[in-house]
Amino acid sequence: MVIRVLEPELYAQFSALRDRSVGDIMQEPVVVNQDSTISQIIGLMDKHDAYTVFIDFNGRIASINMRDILEYRDIDHAKPSMVGKIVPPLARAHKVGYAARIMGEYRLRALPVVEDGRIVGQVTSDAMVRMINAYGIDNVSAGDIMTPSPIIVNADSKIASARGIMIRHKIDHLPVVNDGKIAGILTSKHLLIAMKPPESSKGKADIISNKTRMMDLKVSGLLDKHVVASEPHESVKSIVSKMMDNHVAYTLVTVGEELQGIITHRDVVGLLQEMVKEEIPLYIVGLPEDPFDAELAKSKFATLVRLMRKVVHDLSEARCNIKIKDMGGERRRYEVKVNIVTLSDTMSYTANGYDLAMLFDQISDSFKKRIAHREKGRGYVKGKGRKKGSESIRYKVDFYTLP
Repeated sequence: MVIRVLEPELYAQFSALRDRSVGDIMQEPVVVNQDSTISQIIGLMDKHDAYTVFIDFNGRIASINMRDILEYRDIDHAKPSMVGKIVPPLARAHKVGYAARIMGEYRLRALPVVEDGRIVGQVTSDAMVRMINAYGIDNVSAGDIMTPSPIIVNADSKIASARGIMIRHKIDHLPVVNDGKIAGILTSKHLLIAMKPPESSKGKADIISNKTRMMDLKVSGLLDKHVVASEPHESVKSIVSKMMDNHVAYTLVTVGEELQGIITHRDVVGLLQEMVKEEIPLYIVGLPEDPFDAELAKSKFATLVRLMRKVVHDLSEARCNIKIKDMGGERRRYEVKVNIVTLSDTMSYTANGYDLAMLFDQISDSFKKRIAHREKGRGYVKGKGRKKGSESIRYKVDFYTLP
């Protein structure tokens, strides 16, 4: 997607949609239990035409989507707990812009809506695309939001190669070319349905044999030759209408027979993402893969920096580095290091442990103690303020970030 930061006028055009509550576009979710097999989950995805299912893991909601499953070659022995990723739950009152940002940032197509600890609905990229179609914005074109020069695969390549590309680049759609011309499209759903063991399979050896044969097939034997295509000048309304009419989550962007780009639900939903405004640059390296933990870390870090800004008025930059020190089963031990850069100094804080939220709280406590000690040394008296001559200048840097 070319548009990462929207022009103010264009951003404002989608405000009415962005500010709607997710409860307005909530749909029925597909919920499975922890004992479900991956083969059963694939069957439910196919039956309900769903890209994502949800599982309640003792109060924490995990999502499993088609691309997640694609990473596991031995899907018959993969457990949902191995495949699923904990995701941030939504409430009905959450704004569409917030949901769109989370979905775009973590390459998700659905988020659960939770009430009283129960999954009561879901918000999907498909629902957002339909909402944009009904709104009828005509001054955004395919060329504005497409991903140019998309990753492609040759029709003669093996299915195993295409699967590897999807996993490595975290994509669900692969344009297929033959002699430089578009031959079709291959999706994660095509691969997943083909990987699902047939009911007639007998025993592990038979299943492995079937999968090996499938992976050795050529892409040309599995692709969809009916390609949905648009031209660069076509409007977003035209693009999403084609997606809806053809029941797909993509459109190729072409000029004649030449492939220019690809547009997926993620690119369209990007128009609805809220802009996160911070007063200073915040940098985080090493975010956890789980969207829930990643959002928790970002929220805690932003809260910590806002606290610091109240007393460190010349704070100019904040950096956070998260490292996994070791893993024991499903538990991860983290090291969190925070550097706070001011005009005259750099303050560093480090904490180690298994609970990310608690680590940020520990760093916050350390900061409070350090500031209290510093203020005492500078002659602060309650109600009197700073010593004369100790004033600092407050610098404000505004920036917008979008995934």
